[in-house]
Amino acid sequence: MSKTDKTLLWMVMCLLGMALSLGLGAVWLNIERMDMAYDLRKMEKSLGRKEDLAAKLAVERNNLVSPYELKKLAGRLGLGVAAPGQIRRIAD
Repeated sequence: MSKTDKTLLWMVMCLLGMALSLGLGAVWLNIERMDMAYDLRKMEKSLGRKEDLAAKLAVERNNLVSPYELKKLAGRLGLGVAAPGQIRRIAD
């Protein structure tokens, strides 16, 4: 083998090594991208469930503090309007 053949062989080997490295890098990046997309989808679903729960809880809270519900609860607990003298105000 002449010196130019050896040089050409080394250049081809280096180019093949770089092509292999670039190919493996592209595959690794694609796998990472897919993992991130999966995690993002999971977080979006979780956020949607939490937003739905927050909306349901807000409706339930508004229902529980409605004047009708409070009056009904006060009747069950035997509470009524305060009589004169039952309320004392404390000055600052």
